[in-house]
Amino acid sequence: MIVRHRRSKGRVLCSLRRMADEVLFRGSRWTLVSREDHSRVGATRRREVVVHPGSVVILPLLDDGRVVLIENHRVSIGRPLVELPAGTLGPNEHPPLAARRELIEETGYDSERITPVTSFFVGPGVTDERMHAFVARELRAVGQELEDDEQIVVRETPMSECLTMIRDGRIEDAKSIAVLLYWAQFGER
Repeated sequence: MIVRHRRSKGRVLCSLRRMADEVLFRGSRWTLVSREDHSRVGATRRREVVVHPGSVVILPLLDDGRVVLIENHRVSIGRPLVELPAGTLGPNEHPPLAARRELIEETGYDSERITPVTSFFVGPGVTDERMHAFVARELRAVGQELEDDEQIVVRETPMSECLTMIRDGRIEDAKSIAVLLYWAQFGER
């Protein structure tokens, strides 16, 4: 571990380099590690971190402006959530290809026009997962290709209703809230 100290305006600043990870659990999509690093004052500490390959979220827009949402049963909370389609990157999978794959699997729509919108860390306090957001347009129905354990219902919803659903709590999924609000504020007009 290397700690570099420098002074700026009377304060000591340091850059930290973390130590090796100890694998605690290796799952099918992510790994839980105990990660050692050092605080700004040099104290050693360990944190549990979920090491994740990354993910995608897609904002599918129909020609009339409606959003293709999904109602997705989430085992972790024991009920369905209304959300945008999303998924984990496969080994060495490029985010745009994963976005198209997930779009087809979960919504039954395909698109030749999938454009990057933004990317963000989903929960940097516990994971290194970076989620890549895309908008998909010029959609064409091809049929869902759900995985055996997926329970997903497609809901085509006007953007104005999506925003109302965020406001009144019917959309509770953070990635969907972030991307829908991002698009409402910064998307193409």
